[in-house]
Amino acid sequence: MEQPVNSQQENVPKENVRKDRSLLYMGAGLSAVILIMGYLTFFVNDLSTLFSTKEKVIRTANNKSELLNKNAGMDDVEIHSSLVKFIEAFYYDQQRGYFDPPSYFSNITETYYNFHNLTYQRLREVHYKRLSNMLNMSQSWNVSSLTYTRNGSQLIVNFWTQVSYYRPSTHRQESAEIKNEMIIDENGKIASLRELEVTNLNSYIVASKIDTAAAEGEETGYTNSEVAKESNITQTESSENPEGKSDNKLYDLGTVQSVPEFVGGQKALAKYLKSNLKYPLSAQENNVQGKVYISFVVNKNGGLTDLKIIKGIGNGCDEEAMRVLKSSPAWKPGMNDNKAVRTSYTLPITFQLAN
Repeated sequence: MEQPVNSQQENVPKENVRKDRSLLYMGAGLSAVILIMGYLTFFVNDLSTLFSTKEKVIRTANNKSELLNKNAGMDDVEIHSSLVKFIEAFYYDQQRGYFDPPSYFSNITETYYNFHNLTYQRLREVHYKRLSNMLNMSQSWNVSSLTYTRNGSQLIVNFWTQVSYYRPSTHRQESAEIKNEMIIDENGKIASLRELEVTNLNSYIVASKIDTAAAEGEETGYTNSEVAKESNITQTESSENPEGKSDNKLYDLGTVQSVPEFVGGQKALAKYLKSNLKYPLSAQENNVQGKVYISFVVNKNGGLTDLKIIKGIGNGCDEEAMRVLKSSPAWKPGMNDNKAVRTSYTLPITFQLAN
């Protein structure tokens, strides 16, 4: 009688059959290796520190600003270059009306406005109020004058600027060279900005601006006969003070009750200048344009004396402006207590080429 082939297999006890778990162990091992590698990658900068028994020295700085830590690693050339760019941007934005205190100044700032501890809002108010009395501001700074020193976490920067502006409150044109001190804190903000020294200060009274082009074609009623009638004087005068020594004090425009003026007013003066000024050929060929400032004295009888060039543009323009003013008819003199007085006056004469 034949036995089945699998009779012995059926007699093997079931508890002696075991599953193969080698793949499970291999997967667990790989997972552990991946976890370890991930930890080393993200949390350990220097693997050698894991096997070193030397205690790690931790250094801390008083200031935790990333900007200061970056500056601390810069050499002198890099710091100088950064300061140049910062100051350039500061004046560029300021001159074009984009000046924004929070962008440049620390929360509380000491400034050249002679106020202390200004907040952002107060700094902006004082800044624009100051500029309202400094019209036609021209400001440039001398890059080669830039120097700096460190004071703890701050940079103390010194540099020179050249400024020129017109003060409408006093009718004065002013210019000067100013040494500035700017202190920059660890956050890269201006903590203080003040003037250390002012040199070559030039300040003189300027008359109202004359627009010679505005008078073209306008009727002002200006004639030589009316000049003589209103002035009641002759139109020539010696510069040797023929008026005598009595009450010969020289006044400026800010101290007289009635300022001197060209007979017929500003429009008549503009028309006179436009009719008599001849643009020098040399100035035309060299494209020279600008204003010639001439100071003079309007005497009690309206004659003009002591004419001087305060600021010229050359190429014959200075001489031409002087010639025209010397040929000017007599003016109405300045008045104090209903009496004519000698008054100093400065007049800008514009030379402008046609487009």
